[in-house]
Amino acid sequence: MRRFLATALLVTGAALPAAATAVAQRADVAAGLREDPLYVEREAEQVDRAAVEESVAAAAGLDLDLRVAVLADGDGEALANRLLDELPGTTVVVFTPSSYGVASDEISPRRLSAALAPAEDELSGPDAAAGLAALVDALRGGGGPSPALVVLGVLAVLLVVGVAGRVWETRTRARRQARRRDRRRHELLGRVSGVGQRIVALTDRVDLAESPDASAPFATAVAIFDEADRHLAAAATMHDLDAIEADLERAERLLDEASGAAQA
Repeated sequence: MRRFLATALLVTGAALPAAATAVAQRADVAAGLREDPLYVEREAEQVDRAAVEESVAAAAGLDLDLRVAVLADGDGEALANRLLDELPGTTVVVFTPSSYGVASDEISPRRLSAALAPAEDELSGPDAAAGLAALVDALRGGGGPSPALVVLGVLAVLLVVGVAGRVWETRTRARRQARRRDRRRHELLGRVSGVGQRIVALTDRVDLAESPDASAPFATAVAIFDEADRHLAAAATMHDLDAIEADLERAERLLDEASGAAQA
């Protein structure tokens, strides 16, 4: 038992300086981050400061107070959480040679988790600046739609509504025109019937065949009538119906001419 306790005391005694060193290191890093959003430990690999500052500025545009520490060793996730205790109200990103960590008082866990997933490869890579840029890009994309996207969305909705309105208007107009054509076709059917009765009445008159002045316009009227009657069923536009009406009027005039010549 004494041996176990001695060993335990030995281990604990050895751990105390390390713990004290870690605390001191954390205090130094926190102090550095209060003065500068980027802290690079002397023994750590150097980073592209300009690229990091660009990411920090982009994060500021998202209302995030981003602090970045690049350290020579340690557990990035644990260090990020400890530094956040020293820097409340910020977002802390820690890079070490073997890990990274992100802790934030500004980003919801759900949003942070959604941003970490697409940035994982870059964050885990050797280039801290690239990893930070990937994280900020992911946060920008996951923090809700940008104003530009909102405007595009509104324009898209307006476009859809406008197109739908035009389609409805076009279909409504087409239905109205179809009803007009049907009424006009019905009227012309009655007119065709009247012209046909006149032709039958004139055909029974013997003196029609005896008068060239009567038979010529009569024959022309019959030909025009037959063509108009044939085209009426297939008429698809108001223009077609207008042409048929004009032919029927012409046939009626010729029948008047034939009737007058036959009576002369």
